[in-house]
Amino acid sequence: MINQVKQNNKKGFLEKVHDSRRTFIKSLATVAAATPIVGSMFKAKDADAALADHTMYLRGSYFESCTCETICPCLLLLDPTKGSCTALLGWNIEKGHVGTVDVSGTKVAMFLYAPQNLLKGGFTMALYVDSSASSSQRRALTEAYHGIHGGHLGVVASLAKGAEGGPREFLPTRSARISYKVDSPHRHLIIDGIGENKMEQLAGAAGRPVVVHDTPLAVAPPFPITVSRASKMSYSDHGIEHSYEGGNGLSSPFVYMDGANKQTAIEKS
Repeated sequence: MINQVKQNNKKGFLEKVHDSRRTFIKSLATVAAATPIVGSMFKAKDADAALADHTMYLRGSYFESCTCETICPCLLLLDPTKGSCTALLGWNIEKGHVGTVDVSGTKVAMFLYAPQNLLKGGFTMALYVDSSASSSQRRALTEAYHGIHGGHLGVVASLAKGAEGGPREFLPTRSARISYKVDSPHRHLIIDGIGENKMEQLAGAAGRPVVVHDTPLAVAPPFPITVSRASKMSYSDHGIEHSYEGGNGLSSPFVYMDGANKQTAIEKS
């Protein structure tokens, strides 16, 4: 859902994501430029190297589905198909740390509602951390996904509700058993007792998956995005009831590191 671009050095990174489309896009690219994704990032020693240089390093795979038609116009900074966008996302963190806390092998999920064009922010966001995570891992991951360490997750968090210049507002983070399964072309996310996302990647030429890249909006830039179609997306929590079939599905690897655009955050029911 959110990609990146260069900003004037005097302005630094994103000051106010909501101000304008131009400011938003410039800010996103700067984060991408500051987060080199090269072959060396996937070698065995990457996490140790990142621990020395970064307060946050997360690497793995993610997928999501939303209420937009395939292929989601939000990727091109256009208005959501239905005027608003409701999405359910899941991350499988293969390697990583937040501060001194090792979060390798953990899973995170998120419910997200964007009331209008994604550039305008005002998102309702609820975070879920797998119940197998320790209390320290849960705190660390909540910090990361609330944008406290900045980087691309800071850009995502900056779109949450909140007064201009104030902290970003999230619904209370919950601990829940999360099942994250990939059996290509199928992907299946279950947040036990709360939500489910079931999708199948689309078949392109010669049976290869349909892939898009260089979109101005992405959850995990600069990786190419595999396009799917969701057979089921459901969510029930925080007084929100949502069910949808046939929506857009996206998936890709991800690497997130700390950086500029650090946020402050609060949780509100």
